[in-house]
Amino acid sequence: MSGCNMTSKWSAKLWLPVAVLVAVAAHAADPQEVWEQAIKAKGGRERLRAVHSLAIYLKPAQGLLAGPPTTWLCVFPDRYFEFEGGLAGRSRAIVVDGTADRVAMDVTGQPRGARHLGQMELDRFTWNQIVFLLESAWLQPQPVETRRNAVTVQAGGRTFQIFLNHANLPERIVSKHAYDYRLQHYREFDGVWLPASVTSSDGMRQWTWDADYEMDAKYNPKLFERMPDLADGPEPWRKR
Repeated sequence: MSGCNMTSKWSAKLWLPVAVLVAVAAHAADPQEVWEQAIKAKGGRERLRAVHSLAIYLKPAQGLLAGPPTTWLCVFPDRYFEFEGGLAGRSRAIVVDGTADRVAMDVTGQPRGARHLGQMELDRFTWNQIVFLLESAWLQPQPVETRRNAVTVQAGGRTFQIFLNHANLPERIVSKHAYDYRLQHYREFDGVWLPASVTSSDGMRQWTWDADYEMDAKYNPKLFERMPDLADGPEPWRKR
């Protein structure tokens, strides 16, 4: 056997596994396929699209970067309530109603007049669905690119990078125009996997919480028709 023939055969043997690896990598890098794996890991498209409301209870985590006690009620797709407990009684309550184009706030017992929605509130509608559900009946992000463990999606006029852990669950969600969330220690809540540890970064500020959830929380729709009142506490949606 000539040296030329031996070289050709060895080259063929070497190139075969390389070609297979390239084909596998190209297949795994398909953005839609990676997105489907993440949706399945979160609980499946049918379950995610059945969620209409979500109460989020954020307790200060141990450490220097602990966030203030915070409660959110997300009513998808375009309403939410926030109660943020602050130091020395400096609390804040905010009600946002996208349908009515109205934002109302109570800061340290001083209710402010209602105003129109701004870009921050519009972005939050998308963030609330992306961070906690990935996909909903009202928001279906478009996957456009994958790179290593990250899939890039477009939703609500924004672009998001979603980094997935070994179980295909989001461990970080970031956008150039909004917040940066780091998500850890997932638990199942009524068929949806949600992070028990949440870290939010916004510019120079970073907060970390221990998180608990109430799926499809029952709420009084009149909550979104009135000015928030700190005296009602962190869960005013339970009042009738």
